[in-house]
Amino acid sequence: MMKAKKRVGALVAGLLMSAGTFGGLPQAWAQGGNVRFSYEEVRLTDERDYMLVPRAEGSLAGDVTKETLERAFESLRRAKRPTYGNSYVEISGRVPERATVEVHIDRNHAQYALIIIAEAVYTMTEFGVPAVSFPGHADRPLTRADVPFAAYTLSVPLWKVVPPGPVTSAQVIMPDGELVAMSDVRERWSSQRTEVVDEVYSYLDAVQAHTVRSAVEVLPKLGDLRLDAVLPLLSHEDARVRQSTLRVLEEEAGEERVLTAVAERMPDESSATLARAMAEFLGKARDKRFNVQKQFFLLRRGEDAEKLAAAEALAGFSGDARVVEALVETLSAENKELAMRAAASLEGLDAHEARVASLSTEGIDAEVRLQLADDLSASGKPADVRLAGLTYIAKHRSEGHINQALNQVAELKTDAGRQALEAFLSDADARRRAAATEALVLQNDVASVAALRERAEDASGAEEERLVDAAYTIMVSQSLDEVLKQTESRDIAVQRVAYEALGERAARQGGSPSSQVVSRLVEGSESRDDAVRGAAARALGQIGGERALARLSEMTDDRSAEVRRSVALALGNAPANQQADTLKAYLDDKDPMVVAAAVDAMGMRNDPSEIERIRPMATHESAAVRAAALRALTTFTIGGDTETVRRHLGLLGGAVNDPAREVKIAALNQLGRFDLAMAVTNIALQVNSEEPELRAVAVRALGENGHASAQPLVETALRDGATEVRREAILAMAKMPGSSKKARLQARLEDEQDPQLQALIRSTLEEL
Repeated sequence: MMKAKKRVGALVAGLLMSAGTFGGLPQAWAQGGNVRFSYEEVRLTDERDYMLVPRAEGSLAGDVTKETLERAFESLRRAKRPTYGNSYVEISGRVPERATVEVHIDRNHAQYALIIIAEAVYTMTEFGVPAVSFPGHADRPLTRADVPFAAYTLSVPLWKVVPPGPVTSAQVIMPDGELVAMSDVRERWSSQRTEVVDEVYSYLDAVQAHTVRSAVEVLPKLGDLRLDAVLPLLSHEDARVRQSTLRVLEEEAGEERVLTAVAERMPDESSATLARAMAEFLGKARDKRFNVQKQFFLLRRGEDAEKLAAAEALAGFSGDARVVEALVETLSAENKELAMRAAASLEGLDAHEARVASLSTEGIDAEVRLQLADDLSASGKPADVRLAGLTYIAKHRSEGHINQALNQVAELKTDAGRQALEAFLSDADARRRAAATEALVLQNDVASVAALRERAEDASGAEEERLVDAAYTIMVSQSLDEVLKQTESRDIAVQRVAYEALGERAARQGGSPSSQVVSRLVEGSESRDDAVRGAAARALGQIGGERALARLSEMTDDRSAEVRRSVALALGNAPANQQADTLKAYLDDKDPMVVAAAVDAMGMRNDPSEIERIRPMATHESAAVRAAALRALTTFTIGGDTETVRRHLGLLGGAVNDPAREVKIAALNQLGRFDLAMAVTNIALQVNSEEPELRAVAVRALGENGHASAQPLVETALRDGATEVRREAILAMAKMPGSSKKARLQARLEDEQDPQLQALIRSTLEEL
C-alpha cells in the first residue's frame, strides 16, 4: 500500500507543476482545512485503483468548531447515503485538538464500515482532530496511519499553513511552486523563521488579488508587521485587498506611519464603505492630527445629519489649519444649515483671517456671509477683525444696521476705522454717506476733517451742510491747543475749519480769550484766502471784545462777498448798538448772501429797527434772503399781538410750499416755534412730502410745536418708511402733551426693526 501512495503522490506533484505556480492552481487544491475525503475509483494511465480523494467544501471554511465537524460528517453522509445509511457522529471536548469524536456506523451498513472509517478519519483529522473512535468497529481511536487505503496528499499554499496550523499531512506549495512536506515547513519555521516569513510576504506581490488578500490576513500571525511591505497595499487596485490591509493594520493603529498612510489614502478611496472604515480607523487615534480625519470624511461624504455633527465637532480642533480650510470650504455648501454650522465652528476657532477672506467669496450664500460678519463684528475681537465685519454689515444690511455698524467702527478709535468711514463718504448710497458722516463725528478724530471738507466740495444741499457741520463739530470738539495747531495745517480746507472753530472753542474755555487766540484770529483775518478770512471773522464775532470788534470794523469793506457775509454773521453776536450801521449798509449789498447774513444778524440781535425793510424780503428773488427774512420776522413776531402772529403764520404757511428747499425748511422750523393749531395745520403740508428730509424737518417742527393737534400726525410718522423720519417722530412723541405717548412708543417698540431706533425708544421711555 505504501507503494501505491508514492505513485499517487508523484502523479499529484506532476499535475500541480503543470498547472502553474502559486496563484494559478485549481481552486480544489488551494483549500487547506475545508475539504472532505471521498473513497473513489481513480484512473492511473492504464490502471484503475481506489483511493481517498480530497473534495472542496465551501461550507466547511472558517474557524473549526463543533458545528464545523458536524457539517463535515453530514457532507460525507449526504454524498454517499447508500453507504452511510443512518450513521451519525457525536462530538465532545475542546475542538479541535482535544475533541472526542465518535462515529456510530449504521449496523445495517456494516459492510461499508472500512470506507466510512477511512473517509471520516481523513476528513476529521484534516480539521485538527487527533483521532476518531468507531464504537463496535475499533478498540481504540483511529488515525490516518490506521487507514489501509492510498490517499491524495492535500497541497496548499504556504500562506495557508504558516505558522503551521491544524493541517497534518499537507504538502505545502512554496511561492516558487516547490512542494514541501508540512513537517519540513515546521522545521524551517523553527530554524529559518526569517526566510519563511520572507516567503510569506512575497505573496503580497502576487498577480491574483485573492492570493494577496489571503496572504495579508495571515500576516498578524507572523509577529511584527512589516509596514514597508503592507502600507502600499492601501492603494491596491482591488478594494478587498485594501479592506483586508486596513483590518490587519488595526493592531498597529498607534503607529504614526500607519495613521499617515491611511489618512493619505482616505480622500481618494473610491469605495464609500472602505472610506468610512478608514475614517473610523483614524477616529480612534489619540492624536488629534489624525482623529480629526474622521470628521473630515463625515463632513464631505457623510449623511446630512453626520455632516452637521461633523461641522460642529470640528470646533474642538483648534490650531489645525486643515480644519479651518475644511470649514471654509463648507461655507459654500448648498445646505444653508450646514454652512451656518460651519460658520459657527469657525467662530469657535477664532479663525478670523479665513472668515474675513470669505466675506468676499461670491460662492458663499449672502445670509451665511452676513452671519460671518456678525460674528467678526462682535465685541472682544481684535479691532481689525471687527472692522472687517462691521464694514461688511454696513454694505449689505438695512439702514438701521448701517448706522449701528458704522458707529461701532467709530468706537474702535483706529486709523483704519477712520479711513474706512471716510471711504463711505463717497458711497453710491446716500444713507451710507450720511451714516459715515455721523460716525466720523462720533469718532471725533481731527484727521477726518480734511476728508469731510473735500467731500463737501462735491456735494450740495442738505448733504453739503451735513458734511460742513460735521467737520466743524469735530474741530470744535478738540482741545484749544489742537485747534490752534490746525490753523497752521498745510491743508487750506482744514485751516478754514480750524479758524472758524477757534472762536467757539475759545469761548468754551470761559473768561477772556488768550492773547494767543486773538492774535491768531487777527492773523487769519489778514490771510490771502477768502475762506480763511471769513472763518476768522466769524470766530472774532464769537469771542467778542474791543479788539475783535475793532478788527471786524476794518473788514466790513472786504472785496470778498464771502468775507463780508462772515463779518455780518459775526456782528450778529455783538450788542445791538455795536456796528449797527454796518449791518444796515449790508442790507443794500449787491451780493444776496451778504444781505441774507445781515438779516440773520439782526434776527440774532433781536433788532427790529429795520423790520419794514426786512418784511418785503420774504418774497425776495434770492432763496437765501427769503429764508433769512422768515427767520428774523419770526423772532420779531414772537410775543406780538394776535393779529400780527396770525398774519405771520399765514406768511410761513405760504413759504412751506416755496420752490426752494432752504425756504421750506426755514418756514417749517419757524412754525415749530408757535404752540398754535394754525401752525400745526401749516406744518402738516409737508408731513407727507416725497422728500424724507422735509418730512423729518416737519415732524421735528411738530415736536417743537407741542400742540395736542400734532399728535396724530406724529403717530403716523412713527411708521414712516425712512429711518430719519421715524427718529424725529420718536423724539417728537416724547414732547406731546397727555399720557398716551408712552403707550404709543411702547407699541412702536414691538414693531420697530431698526436696532438704533429700538434703543432710542427704550431710552425715551425711561425718561418719560
